[in-house]
Amino acid sequence: MRLHITNGDCAGEMLKSSSSIEGDVLCWRDLLHDGPVQALPYREYVAKRVEYLSTLLREGECSEVIPMQKIESDFIERDLILSSLSTYNEIVLWFEHDLYDQLQLLEVCQRLSEKQKPLPDISLVSIDSHSEVPFFHGFGNLTIPMMEKLFLQRQQLSQAQLKIGCELWASFVADSPEQLAAFARDEIAGWPFMAQALSRFFSEFPDVNTGLTLTQTYLLLTLLKAPEELPALEYNLKLAEQANALPEDITAEQRYYEILIGPATFKRIFNHLQQLETAPFMGDLSVRYELNRLINAAVPYVSVMQIDGESVYSLTHAGAEAIQGLRQWQQDNEIDYWRGGVHLTNSSLWMWSEEEKKLLLHNCCVSES
Repeated sequence: MRLHITNGDCAGEMLKSSSSIEGDVLCWRDLLHDGPVQALPYREYVAKRVEYLSTLLREGECSEVIPMQKIESDFIERDLILSSLSTYNEIVLWFEHDLYDQLQLLEVCQRLSEKQKPLPDISLVSIDSHSEVPFFHGFGNLTIPMMEKLFLQRQQLSQAQLKIGCELWASFVADSPEQLAAFARDEIAGWPFMAQALSRFFSEFPDVNTGLTLTQTYLLLTLLKAPEELPALEYNLKLAEQANALPEDITAEQRYYEILIGPATFKRIFNHLQQLETAPFMGDLSVRYELNRLINAAVPYVSVMQIDGESVYSLTHAGAEAIQGLRQWQQDNEIDYWRGGVHLTNSSLWMWSEEEKKLLLHNCCVSES
């Protein structure tokens, strides 16, 4: 009997639908790049994550109302499945190259190691591209036959890889980022996508020059200048058209140009952001959450208005100055968020230097003006 652990429901549903891949499926539902991820007993850890995820769903304007009890039950069910590892003779991990997946992989390594020794055989399916998919963002871009072929090509996960994964997780949940940063200076043995993913994670710390995270910077850039093209969007709309998945009387070309040259709606911002990323890792919920941080701050860098019933976004004067390097976010606004086990505040602020490729500890305060 196999246990398949995946990065989310999309890959999980494809595995369940396959006639040749047998086994139970556990979907790992958490975005670990934001919110507190601390070294706590599991119940306390769950409470912290549930509180954060509930805030994300609310402030990220999730269209579905998901009670805290449902989020908590997902963590409890995950733990119960991992407590029954003796019923499986193989565990197959399905995780891609991006930050979202690579952080989940580290947690999976730690949770598996906590539960049972010796563990069943562990194998890994992890890719950063696919020869048949021009714009690969994840397993959701694949077909079931493609997934079945990847399953046959899975690689054994060694004890050395598992040990490194656990060490990385311990560094990730620590209250200082120094050890994790030291890990990521070089390629990480057995984990070909990890160093690049962690580098992207560090750029979600405030930048030393602007106080903005890279995602915040990208969001401002999408409002500064409209994209000239969105090839991934164009490709996916054509696929949707072929599958008769677009609204009646709307062609792929019409929808594409409506988004590309129309006002700065969330749809255009989201697709532009995906294009700016080397390895896109945020879904629409996370992007809305980040956008709202820029809108709802004491000194907002983004404004929003309703035009014909749709939200349209623009830079504020402060946002325009920030993108020119004339302002610093931490001088305008309070910082209070988490990166792994690190609590970032204005009085204790780790900042990322892209030029030096290192984290620096700064002390600062919010301007009284």
